[in-house]
Amino acid sequence: MINIHEDFTVNKLIILYLLSQVKMPLSLSQVTEIMLDKGYTNYFSLQQYLNELEKSNLLMTSKQNNTSYFEITDKGLQTLEFFSSRIPDFTKKDLDLLIQNNWRKFRSELDIHAEYLPHKDNEYMVHCKVTENKSTLMELSINVGSKKQAIELCNKWQNNASDLYSQILELLSQ
Repeated sequence: MINIHEDFTVNKLIILYLLSQVKMPLSLSQVTEIMLDKGYTNYFSLQQYLNELEKSNLLMTSKQNNTSYFEITDKGLQTLEFFSSRIPDFTKKDLDLLIQNNWRKFRSELDIHAEYLPHKDNEYMVHCKVTENKSTLMELSINVGSKKQAIELCNKWQNNASDLYSQILELLSQ
């Protein structure tokens, strides 16, 4: 007979292991993609696990640009140290390989920021930023005439920031 409580515990430990090994905050979408793609759990259970881990102070959540980021706490690291033997070795190796092959992707998603805020009647201020190692490489603030345009600019920045950064730098250097 399968012990469902054991599965809950192991899945929470897998989340803690992931966050401890990646050594940077991961967005909700990143954690969700990894956990679901690997088949460790389903979406609704994952949301429950994240909520319970946060309430237990084993991970902390921060919000940036309307995106939730998760990071393991010291208490989470201690808990993982005590109970990591419950995570199957093949699962640890699988996650280690995933992190090794995708760390640049995780890092780049953390370093590109875009958000918009209402400014005046029917105007929005769009803030775009590229950072590297916590140092700002480029920061732009653009006033636009509609929420739709603000959303489009944020999406384009998120998807093309490295190319746009290069193009802007080239234009300014001419």
